[in-house]
Amino acid sequence: MINRENIFTVISVTFGFLLFLPYFIGLFKKTIKPHVFSWLTWAILTGTGFIFSFTNGGGGGSFTFGVQSVLCVAVVIWAIFRGEKNITKSDWLVLGAICLTFVVYLLTKNPTLSVILVASIDFMGYIPTFRKSYRKPYDESSLTYSFAFLSFFFSLGALQSHTLVTAFYPTILLVANSALVIFLLIRRQVIKKTIN
Repeated sequence: MINRENIFTVISVTFGFLLFLPYFIGLFKKTIKPHVFSWLTWAILTGTGFIFSFTNGGGGGSFTFGVQSVLCVAVVIWAIFRGEKNITKSDWLVLGAICLTFVVYLLTKNPTLSVILVASIDFMGYIPTFRKSYRKPYDESSLTYSFAFLSFFFSLGALQSHTLVTAFYPTILLVANSALVIFLLIRRQVIKKTIN
């Protein structure tokens, strides 16, 4: 039966695939260099987000997490061989904090606290990409993160159950992706002005 959740699921998953299209094109053209720490974080956490959302009544709104987790793994593999090689101490600190928070999450068994921790870890995963993009804003695809925003927007509409456990994570990703798009566009304008 076709209902709002099914329509939003199809739209969300479609944007989930589409967001990777410009990114993969950029990877093959060698115009984009992913930061392995960010993408590893996102691969693990979107997979975890899928499990949490689906097992807590998220239904079709969960599927975008599963799709994106698989595609993030592909970017991680690429990043290992051809990604950003400038790994700083702050990147290691963020990765350490992510690992520590993930251990706490595994020990809690509380779905609400767990989803808050997972969303927080995911948000921290953006830090290396923001840091890298400050210097190299053209090394990331703003279109990719715009599609991610749309994917999670429709994911919220596709949820069968709107609870803190199912809705908090996609909401955080809406904020993170829109912030990164705005940041990339501003940094590109600043760099253009300094070149001219």
